[in-house]
Amino acid sequence: MSFINPIKRNKKSFVVVGLALLVHVLIIWFLISGLVQKAKAFLIEPMSATLIEEVKHIPKPETPKPKVVPKVYVAIAEVPPPPVSNSNIQATVTPPPVSLPPAPPAPIAPVVQSAKMDMSVGCQKPQYPETSRLANEQGAVTVGYLIGADGSIKDSKIMSSSGFKRLDSAARDALSLCKFQAGTENGQFVDSWARIKYVWRLN
Repeated sequence: MSFINPIKRNKKSFVVVGLALLVHVLIIWFLISGLVQKAKAFLIEPMSATLIEEVKHIPKPETPKPKVVPKVYVAIAEVPPPPVSNSNIQATVTPPPVSLPPAPPAPIAPVVQSAKMDMSVGCQKPQYPETSRLANEQGAVTVGYLIGADGSIKDSKIMSSSGFKRLDSAARDALSLCKFQAGTENGQFVDSWARIKYVWRLN
């Protein structure tokens, strides 16, 4: 329960409201007076006006027009190509002569002469084997003899048989008794083979 007097309370409220109104009035007055003084100072102050010379119109520089070069037409004359000759011309280059070294002399083939039977001395005819005669054996046999440089027989062999061993042996033995001439090479006596063919034939 409040013991404050309602009359006193109302008086205090009025005092507060009055003070607030007074403060607002003072603020408004100060603002208005300040604005009025500024307005007076602005109106009283002489205004200076400067005449600005009218800006003359400066013409734009004219851009030179490009010169038109007239087109020149040059007539091109067609020149026919030179005639082509049908003859084929070939340049012949003769190389300089080249001196070649002399060719080596060709080897001289040796002159060879084989050994042979000495027909000047003669030779006995081989005797027909009786067994071969009775058997009617006949044919040709080739006997080879190795004749030394001195003319002697060093070896012998059947080179081609008659087909009958008795006839081959009889021919080789009989012909080995003959004399032979030694073979030569470039005029010099050398060992060489002599081939003798003998035909067995029944009369």
